[in-house]
Amino acid sequence: LPPPRGADGTAVFAMSDQKDVALEIHVTNLPSDPAEPQRDGDDAHEALLTATFPPELPYSALRPYDSRAPSVRRGAGGVRVRFFLILSTLGITIQTTDLAVELALSTISEQPGLEPVVARARVVIELPLSVTGVAVPSRLFFGGVVRGESAVRRESQVGSAVRFEVTVSNRGQSLKTLGSAFLTLLWPHEISNGKWLLYPLHLQLAAPAGPGEACSPPANPLRLALVPLRQRGCVGAR
Repeated sequence: LPPPRGADGTAVFAMSDQKDVALEIHVTNLPSDPAEPQRDGDDAHEALLTATFPPELPYSALRPYDSRAPSVRRGAGGVRVRFFLILSTLGITIQTTDLAVELALSTISEQPGLEPVVARARVVIELPLSVTGVAVPSRLFFGGVVRGESAVRRESQVGSAVRFEVTVSNRGQSLKTLGSAFLTLLWPHEISNGKWLLYPLHLQLAAPAGPGEACSPPANPLRLALVPLRQRGCVGAR
């Protein structure tokens, strides 16, 4: 299916998990007067189509318009050729905003007005992200002394620890970065009387490769005295 077009007529390409895209090519050599085609002289000899691809969209294959191989069709209305250029999307990143492929026709015959044509498309990245979470342990019981916020000074005074592991997955094409995608965690969790039921002690973002990155704003807003962090790549709360 052809992509939708924006208000200015430019095609809008919604990128999710496509491995390639097809660029339809339609080349014609129509006479200026179909009733007297001989007035235009000879057909275009040794016609050549040169395509220039951006690094984000390299050439992959050529496919016919129908089940037959691309061929030149002649008739009373002139010459027509239609086929598809298959382009790989592996070079597209989250920073890609537009794509342009330049098409230039040339021939050894005299063909005035043969200017290059640029096929343009705006790129919209659609990330099929999913979020899953698990609490360890899955059940907790609190039987200690309930303290007010001003009376809590140390980590040991906020109850038993529970670790929340939150995983954000991209089910689509692998990208080097998720760009402006963000995950909002509502902390601390308050109950109906305004008291904190869960208090964030440690908050760490762990990527599949490389060192972890700090999240913003940082955890432990009361600046309690903490024990050394033994578990990386998780959200710890009490």
